[in-house]
Amino acid sequence: SSINATIWVRPPRADLDGWAEIAGDKAWGYDAALKLFTGRIENWQGPASPYRGKGGKVWSQVAADPPPIAPAMLAAARNLGLPVSDDLNGAREEAVGGFALMNQIIKDGRRMNMAQAYLYPVIDRPNLTVLTRTRVTRLVVENGRVVGIKALRDGAEITLRAAREVVLSLGAIRTPQILMLSGIGDRAHLAQHGIASVLHAPEVGRNFHDHILHGGCIWESPEPVKMKNSAANASGFWKSDPAFDRPDMNIVQIELPYASDAIGKEYGPPASAWALCAGLVDPKSRGEVRLASADPTAKPVVTANFLSDPRDVKSQMAAIDLCRQIGNDPAMKPYAKREAVPGKALDPDAKAQFVRNGATTFFHQVGTARMGKDDGAVVGADLKVKGLAGLRIVDGSIMPRIVTCATMATCVLIGERGADLVLAGK
Repeated sequence: SSINATIWVRPPRADLDGWAEIAGDKAWGYDAALKLFTGRIENWQGPASPYRGKGGKVWSQVAADPPPIAPAMLAAARNLGLPVSDDLNGAREEAVGGFALMNQIIKDGRRMNMAQAYLYPVIDRPNLTVLTRTRVTRLVVENGRVVGIKALRDGAEITLRAAREVVLSLGAIRTPQILMLSGIGDRAHLAQHGIASVLHAPEVGRNFHDHILHGGCIWESPEPVKMKNSAANASGFWKSDPAFDRPDMNIVQIELPYASDAIGKEYGPPASAWALCAGLVDPKSRGEVRLASADPTAKPVVTANFLSDPRDVKSQMAAIDLCRQIGNDPAMKPYAKREAVPGKALDPDAKAQFVRNGATTFFHQVGTARMGKDDGAVVGADLKVKGLAGLRIVDGSIMPRIVTCATMATCVLIGERGADLVLAGK
């Protein structure tokens, strides 16, 4: 929340009800999540709505005073028969998708991150200590129970012991790394690095997936584009196939010529330009996180396997087509001198290569300590690591299937749900 694009967007019903079924717990479903969003999380600055909460911890507002190309994009979407609404959240979550101005965590021109929302108001409590310059290296496990952590602080190793339990919230790359360094993972992989197996959990580090952000559909502007807010103020979600139960495409307008290295070298887009970026938000491709060594300061090895499933390429091809339709709509004419990239319709083979060349990431990595009721899942619905006592995981790594939207709001939801479980002693 401190370095992302400030976008506050909530997952649709299909995502969360899918989690509830996978976890075997309705508390992870959409209706329960909506109560948390409206009753505790959101401080929504727009009109009253049964879908939105006021007075919560997280400031959220519609993009303030957006540049004119943002409403023009929405007009283009409307011209194409796509649903356009006043709020990107709310009713869209129970519909097939839709387009709107972004919700953003920006107040008076300044980012409002989750530290401001949750940590700073309680930072002076005597039962809270925040250690900076401290790197967790592994868990301390005794007789099948996690009783603390080892960490490096200013170059020296320290041990912190837990009175009740340890909660890992390190994200989808570092959380599995710490688990594996502690002997929790696939025993054959751990043996390669000389790490004794504490718990054979083959799924630790697997199921890695992420959202793809395509950098490549670019229009030259007649005059320099004035960037506002996060430079991304309009967006939409849609299905490449009407049979899908949730959107797989996220079209994002970016107020600069956003391009991958490969597309930039091939096309040389103009400096005065804007982009419509095709987002893949329901990827089928899966990768993994593995250790490079038993050294806790060594970076783990992430094999993303982006676009390895042909269904993902097909989805991105459809999203490229939709970007070009929106960008070339008459509503966008005042802001489009020409379509600079790709500049023309592409045949299927060329379009597939264009998809691959333009692939970048939203940095929404999840899934490497997935939740589920099956024996292979790393955590159960209570977020406790299966096979060990005293250890819970509360971060995006527990997502069994990535939500079809930016992940910040969902990670806050996971945090709130995890806090409830910890406080209830469940």
